Amino acid sequence: MTHRHIIRFLLGLAGLGLAILFTPQSAVESRETITQVEDYRLGSHPQSTRIIIQLNQDAPYRVLTNYADQKVVVWIRNASLKPKVQSIAFRDKHLSEIQVQEIKKNVKFTLRLKGKDTRLVHYVKHQPEQIVIDLKPKSVTTRQASRKDNEQAVNSQEMTTKQVARKKKQQTTRSSTSTPRSTRKKIENLLQADSEQKLKSGRKDYQKALKLFQNKNYVDALNAFQRFQQKYRESPFLQNVAYMIAEAHYNLAKQDPYPNYEEALAAYQYAMRTYPDSQFYDHALFKTASIYEDMDYTLEARTMYAKGTQKDKSSRYNTAREAGLGLMLIEEDKLEEAYETFQVLLRKSPQNADAKTGLFRIAQRYYEAGNNKKALKIYEDVIKRWPDELNEQPEVNFTIGEIHFNRKQYAQARRFYFNLVNLAPESSNAHRGLNRIGDTYLLENNGMAALTVFNKSTGINPDSAESQFAQIRLADVGIRFPALPVKDLVFDVSPYYHPYRTYEAVAQNPQSTDILAEATFSRGSAYYREQRYLEAIEQFKRLLPFEADSKFHRWAKKYLQLSMVQLIDQYAKQNGHLPVLYAYADYLNLGIGELSRVQTQLQIGESYKAIGLNSEALKFFEKVKFADVNGAFTDRLFLGLGEIHLNENRFKEAERVAQTFVNTYKDSPRLPEAKIILARAFLGQKQYDRSIEIFNQLLESKNVEAAKIHYLMAETWFAREDVRNAARAYRKAIDSYDRTIRNPPEYVQSAYYKLGMTLYMRGQTEKSLDALMAGRKLFPDHRLRNWADYLIIGNLDRLQKKDQAESELKILVAESRDDLLQKAAQSHLKVIDWEKRLKELL
Repeated sequence: MTHRHIIRFLLGLAGLGLAILFTPQSAVESRETITQVEDYRLGSHPQSTRIIIQLNQDAPYRVLTNYADQKVVVWIRNASLKPKVQSIAFRDKHLSEIQVQEIKKNVKFTLRLKGKDTRLVHYVKHQPEQIVIDLKPKSVTTRQASRKDNEQAVNSQEMTTKQVARKKKQQTTRSSTSTPRSTRKKIENLLQADSEQKLKSGRKDYQKALKLFQNKNYVDALNAFQRFQQKYRESPFLQNVAYMIAEAHYNLAKQDPYPNYEEALAAYQYAMRTYPDSQFYDHALFKTASIYEDMDYTLEARTMYAKGTQKDKSSRYNTAREAGLGLMLIEEDKLEEAYETFQVLLRKSPQNADAKTGLFRIAQRYYEAGNNKKALKIYEDVIKRWPDELNEQPEVNFTIGEIHFNRKQYAQARRFYFNLVNLAPESSNAHRGLNRIGDTYLLENNGMAALTVFNKSTGINPDSAESQFAQIRLADVGIRFPALPVKDLVFDVSPYYHPYRTYEAVAQNPQSTDILAEATFSRGSAYYREQRYLEAIEQFKRLLPFEADSKFHRWAKKYLQLSMVQLIDQYAKQNGHLPVLYAYADYLNLGIGELSRVQTQLQIGESYKAIGLNSEALKFFEKVKFADVNGAFTDRLFLGLGEIHLNENRFKEAERVAQTFVNTYKDSPRLPEAKIILARAFLGQKQYDRSIEIFNQLLESKNVEAAKIHYLMAETWFAREDVRNAARAYRKAIDSYDRTIRNPPEYVQSAYYKLGMTLYMRGQTEKSLDALMAGRKLFPDHRLRNWADYLIIGNLDRLQKKDQAESELKILVAESRDDLLQKAAQSHLKVIDWEKRLKELL
């Protein structure tokens, strides 16, 4: 079968809309090598349009025709695009636009036809490697494509000139037999003049240089074009040569990994300045702008793009210019302007591939910046315009799923994650997308669905990080939903039933730092859920070394604050003032800021007050005062401030604060506390009757600690030197306290000792001895213990129990750390010894 017959056969298949795959032998041998699409060019003729796709090596390609939709698609397998290969819209008889895309290691050319009767011929050329596509009207007879091709429009012009000359020569030859001699002479003179003109113009040298350029021998081509400039100073090809020199410089610069475009820029500028009317001026203007863009000279590139657009509104490069302007705006983070630029471009060219690429980039930038709302809107617009794009770029499904996930739209997120998993199960994000599906169920408290998904995920690449993530989540499900109806035959239930063991196992052999962090955070969260706050804090501390903007560092700060707040609340409810302050100091040492919860600040202030650090307590009370805008803690602030005034003997100020509270908060459940402060303030001012009166009123109230009121009343009687009533009040304090309390409050412990002391003062020796002995037995570590020991000795001495008194004195001398008391005991012991000797002498 001849080459012509093969082309006709293929045209018949293409006319039926069938895909045709062409695989040159050399391409089969180098299937593993990525083919690079270096450029493509367009040449127009009266009856056809030729597209030449320039490759760096042979490559298999496929042609899909759809004449009904006026579209032809060319797929080049295992290929990539050079950065400057862009989509272009232009004016042509047969073609309106060429769209270029790189999709998953394949390159897609989409040719938008102008008429439904256009047909094509395509074939492969070698040295250089090219795919040649000719578009022709249906009426034109299919014929074998020419073996030679013109890479530049100047060459097309040159070939046309040669054809005209050849045609003239043929006409001259045909008519020579019938043409008069004088006419033949004129023709010979014309041919001679034409030959001289060729010699003068340097046509042959120009063609040789052009051939070197076409063969990508840019060094020799550059030298040849430069020699041509020197030799043929009046040649009509000089303007073409000037632009070709710039092209050669440009292509040589591109071959360098670190290109220097200075010579190319200078050559383009010279050509445009010297030959502004050249048909290549627009191309040079576009190339200059693209060079500036590559060099990050944004202002210059934008100026050149704008100049090209203004100079020729119908330029074939204007679409690419507008796309370039849009892409530069993206790089400058001017996303709104970029978006508007591409919208304008789409109104001119609704299916423009560069606009699609730009819009995807804008959406991605918004997503990376955390602006999920704008990112989602643009993604939805792009998908609506190009509905097949989610199939061709399945990874976009993951990004859109993440946007919905971040917006807590879990059902919508699952739809896109499922798209990714089903369309591209081998993609890098597919396994992660499956885990995300499980996370959405977990966040919706659908434990069984989450368990099912994560169980499946653990079986995919078992040694991978994503598989370990699924194990962590199975353990999380076990913590949150411990009573699920799990079937051992269906699920691998070990992580579910043994969550802490799973966290530890993953932490011992993590596949990545992030997995170690996930296991650590999950374990801390499990402790937090079980109110094991100290253990939770230790886990969260381990995440603080991560970068400050990482999610793990943010999580650690958040949950350290929550855990510390809960821990302090636990201690405060148990009146553990020192543990509260220790926990707070530990938190401050982490260097992650203050605890901003108002109640926690109040609890810290109250703990400082309880241990006598009133100045520190006042600092926290001031913070609470300004932060408590609703007045939820005003009563506690009043009481705390009143107690501080009492502790610092500012009784008048304490009276003022307490009286204000009594007058303002008459229905407060903490009104008795305010009255106690008021009574104590009167006591401090020696207004005993007023103090006693308030205590008696309190004893008639409900929901008060009667034992505490009796104790405070005893203190008042004692201060008034009414020992009899003081002793009675101490006895009532002891008799009325709730003995179910495991650890009696300090005032009850003091009541035992002080009852014994007041009874001693009243001379009720036996009753005093009983009270003091009971206090020593019940509360041996009380601060009054040593003085009680001394009074016990005094009581024994009064009861003439000298031997017991002596034994007690010896113990007191040996164990007491109070110098004054020790000296008194030693003196008493000497008196007893003297009395003994005196008795013996008598």
